Amino acid sequence: MLKSVVFSELPEHETIWSITTGRDGNIYAGLCGELTGGLSVFIVRYDPVEDKKEYLLEVGPALNEPVDNGRAPVCKIHYSMIPASDGKLYCATHFSGPPQGDPMWRPWQSWNDPEKMASGFHIFTYDTRNGHLEDFGVMAPNEGCRAMAMSEKRMLLYGVTWPRNHFYVYDIAKRKYSDKGRIGDINPQAIWLDTEGNAYTVDDLGAIIKYDADMEKLLDTGAFLPKSPGCDSEARCVYDAVPSPDGKSIYGSVWNLECVPFSERLFRFDFCDGKVHDLGCGLDDGKSAELDHIGGLVFGDDGYLYYTVSRKDENRRIPYRMYLFRMNPATFEKEEICPVDDGEWQSEYIAKATKDFAGNLYFADTNNRPQRIYIYTPDGAGKNFNKKWPFSRTWG
Repeated sequence: MLKSVVFSELPEHETIWSITTGRDGNIYAGLCGELTGGLSVFIVRYDPVEDKKEYLLEVGPALNEPVDNGRAPVCKIHYSMIPASDGKLYCATHFSGPPQGDPMWRPWQSWNDPEKMASGFHIFTYDTRNGHLEDFGVMAPNEGCRAMAMSEKRMLLYGVTWPRNHFYVYDIAKRKYSDKGRIGDINPQAIWLDTEGNAYTVDDLGAIIKYDADMEKLLDTGAFLPKSPGCDSEARCVYDAVPSPDGKSIYGSVWNLECVPFSERLFRFDFCDGKVHDLGCGLDDGKSAELDHIGGLVFGDDGYLYYTVSRKDENRRIPYRMYLFRMNPATFEKEEICPVDDGEWQSEYIAKATKDFAGNLYFADTNNRPQRIYIYTPDGAGKNFNKKWPFSRTWG
């Protein structure tokens, strides 16, 4: 059984897509609400030393986007909350929830509606030291941001818009937004960086695309994500990506909920030669009867890759239960640890994960009310909170 942090004070919010570790060692997350009309995302903080949670900011009103303005509300920070070394969180907003009083909302049906359409996504910073928010403004009218990454070396933000799936670059120093064009129909759920601050993501068919920051150009790498044998469709994209401890690779999971059920593949992408290695499905038996979801990838201090994987359960509203696994990156051996269950609720879906300075692992729950974060402490972890930086991945 896992420990959890339950955000019961916001009973209508039902998803957590973004979770990260700040410069101060605290855990930060975006508490989102996309099923009930007129909800704003909240930035919340959990202090692992004091075992204390805080509701820091209702984002929409702080950006002059009140929840009762008739538009699609600023209901989400998707995979776009990034900690910087100065203690700030760099964030981009996202949309999908209905306006207050409406049962549902879709961008295409509202695209030219001056009252209902989303205003467009904001990029902003939240200073975790003093609570100051700086709004850089609306970047792309009518669109949200589904994933973002940050190169502090270059002071650039990279992201993808939704629903048109354009790749963008935002120059923080110049306050300049650049649209680099459409990369596909279905959004990738992650963007990752190499040590030089170049960005990578994928198109709809799993082709890995590189943004060369020196050339200021999108490039085709020639590499593809692995395709599950259980998928008839060629459609696939990246769901999660986490840097290896040595920084030479990233480990990721494949996904395309919008074209096939799931795609249940783990992979490794090596920067040195641009090769992709298919690491199989998430389960320990080497095969999967179902196409399962894999999310919440995070490396523990013990060097193991931890992740969560779903198994079918037709007795539930969303017919899945999540289980925690770990993989030895030297042998690729996979081991089931436990259900993602705090004794009150077993998760149906885990999005992303992070860890704190003592090596405790945090998994962001989704599709639940009230929302929660599950905590797992690997053997030997959880004793000493030793502050260190850089620490967190610099993408959502």
